[in-house]
Amino acid sequence: MVGSNPQQKQQSSSDYKVIIAYDFGTTYSGAAYAFNHSKKPVEVFDIQNWCVCGNFYPKVPTLSVYPHYNQEQESKLSQRPTLSEWGHGAKKAMLNPRVAKQNILLSQFKLHLDESLKCPPLGNGLTPLQIVADYLTAIHKHTLQELSHGFANNYHPDTFRYCLTVPAVWSDKAKNLMRQAAIQAGLITPSDPPDRLELISEPEAAALYCEETMTDQVKLKDKDRMMICDAGGGTVDLIIFQVNSTKESKNSSLSRRKIRELKEVTKGMGESCGSVFLDDRYRDLLKTKLGENVMNKITPREMSSMMEYFIDGVKPEFNGVDDFFLELPRSVRMEDLPTRLREDDKEDGFLEEGILKLSGAELKERVFDPVIDKVLALIERQYQQIPNGRLDYLFLVGGFGSSKYLFQRVQQEFHGRKIKQIACPAERAALAVVRGAAYFGVNPRAVVSRIAKRFYGINVDAVFDDKIDPTSKRFTKPDGSIRCSGRFHTFVKKNDELPIDHCVQEKISLFYYGTEESFAINLYATENDSIPRYCDEIGVYRIAKMAITVPKLKNIKKNKRIALNISMYFGKTEIRMQLEIPATGQKYDVNCDYGL
Repeated sequence: MVGSNPQQKQQSSSDYKVIIAYDFGTTYSGAAYAFNHSKKPVEVFDIQNWCVCGNFYPKVPTLSVYPHYNQEQESKLSQRPTLSEWGHGAKKAMLNPRVAKQNILLSQFKLHLDESLKCPPLGNGLTPLQIVADYLTAIHKHTLQELSHGFANNYHPDTFRYCLTVPAVWSDKAKNLMRQAAIQAGLITPSDPPDRLELISEPEAAALYCEETMTDQVKLKDKDRMMICDAGGGTVDLIIFQVNSTKESKNSSLSRRKIRELKEVTKGMGESCGSVFLDDRYRDLLKTKLGENVMNKITPREMSSMMEYFIDGVKPEFNGVDDFFLELPRSVRMEDLPTRLREDDKEDGFLEEGILKLSGAELKERVFDPVIDKVLALIERQYQQIPNGRLDYLFLVGGFGSSKYLFQRVQQEFHGRKIKQIACPAERAALAVVRGAAYFGVNPRAVVSRIAKRFYGINVDAVFDDKIDPTSKRFTKPDGSIRCSGRFHTFVKKNDELPIDHCVQEKISLFYYGTEESFAINLYATENDSIPRYCDEIGVYRIAKMAITVPKLKNIKKNKRIALNISMYFGKTEIRMQLEIPATGQKYDVNCDYGL
């Protein structure tokens, strides 16, 4: 919704009694919660019971099942399809051939929120926002049911704060879609204070987890620097923090540990090179070995079983050397397979009694190395940005981060030469992000500053300079002044250090005609390395439109300028904007329309 609302009161962190964190992932999702009290250290609890079959595992598949509609039915839909099953229930339901024919299974739909990936349309009358909101609705309902069995049942849901994780590489628009999905899912309402829902980047959350739980293992000291490599299903995100110790706790009942804060050292980066891209390369390897004709005859259920063998058996255990053996589906006829598979060929693999050999060498060359090479290159690029090249620790977290082969390759490339120690949480690498998000919900000020990844600015009419500005941008205002349209007025510079309370305040003016009900301010951004002069330069793009309701001003003459004070907050994961009209004393929280 575009508009402006009266300024909402920010609640104190102590007003929220229960913190619920969600890590909505590409392949798996997780939830955790913590109680907000003075006890230190904060204890975080995982939601582990995700399945009625009694399967206690701390993450749940990011899968959704919807009724299938053909194109003709889809165009006649009066309302969007309803989620039938999700998580483990979705996987189980689609094992029934009759159910599989009548429904569609959606996976990896988180990738559709990242517009840079240009994913194909989902079809079936569904949008990425709807699917994400439906999934969050389901996981939230389940989490509340689990919480009702314990101590959290003593607190009213109005005292719950939520924390959602997002990839560091996501755009401001994608992050806003997550907030909209959370509203649609019923986590919060549009009228709630903005801080009732906090977004945090996945590597930041992982950094908080590592700082909180691994200090004894790695002996983090004041001014130490750590890189977090959060390798998940879809993205690999990197961030570097310096640990700054502050005053000791004054509460004598607590251990006199120093309170530590995290300060981002250089702007983080990320890339879509997570473990799902290993899955894609595995499918390509099977197609090469078995032939396209055979692959086309394998049923979806059989293909799902072959993928599960890779995902659950090969990926976690692969070490670059050992061979693996895949049992082919019964529907695969031996006579349809390439002749070379029947020969015991150490290079190409072999087929014996329906078992296909996947050699360590070909898995390394065709599946793992092309993806892991991208991860190593990403780490190297991030390392090159570090001032003085000083880096003490690198933590590998996330589902992909627990890969033995990834750890081995990172050790070979960086340990000792560039980084003092490489570490991976032994038991909770996959939970580092969601547990860190719970810590962040308890203390949203744990990260004290961030580095701007791009320039931000608004479009303004500035004084026309006939020596620089083109005549196409020249125009005359009603008061006779000659102006230049579309100038980029900088709010934030790329690579600036932004404290979490960093506020950019600007005074602007506009002509008050007395007839407009609203006016728009456009927010622009660019990853270019130099400050743009105009908003239509190559690489400059509009990210949001902010429509401001114009109040009725009794004492202001028409065709006169009125002053506005704009305050924009860039130090958090999301951009926040406020507007003040000095003539009336009114302040507004301004909603940004990222859909434009």
